[in-house]
Amino acid sequence: QSPCWRRIQRLKDEGVIRSQVTLLDRKKVGLNTQIFAEVKLNAHGRSNFTEFTEAIRGFPEVLECYVLMGSVDFLLRIVTSDIEAYERFFFEKLSNVPGIQEVNSIVALSEIKSTTSLPLV
Repeated sequence: QSPCWRRIQRLKDEGVIRSQVTLLDRKKVGLNTQIFAEVKLNAHGRSNFTEFTEAIRGFPEVLECYVLMGSVDFLLRIVTSDIEAYERFFFEKLSNVPGIQEVNSIVALSEIKSTTSLPLV
C-alpha cells in the first residue's frame, strides 16, 4: 500500500471523500434538457417539508434540490430528454406532490460552466 493509497483511504474513512463516481456527459446519454424549478409550498410545517423532500428524493430526474430563504422554498435542478419529457414529469410526478402551491420552471438554454471541483486552495 502506497502512501497515496493510505491517504485516500484515510480521507474516505473520515468522510472527506464521500464517494467516487464517473461523470457522464448528460447530452451524450440523451438528457438534452435542463430545467431549474423554483418550488413554493402552501404551508411551512415540518410535515409538508418532510413529505416534499421524501417525494423529491424518489425522482431520478431531480439531480439537485436546495432549501432556500426568500420568496421560494426550494430550487430543483432537473434533467430530461426533451421539453415534452419535462412536461410529463411535471404533470405526472412533480405537480402531484402534496403541499406544492407554485412551481416556476426555468429552461436552461446553454451551460456556461459546470464543475464538481471544489475551490480548495
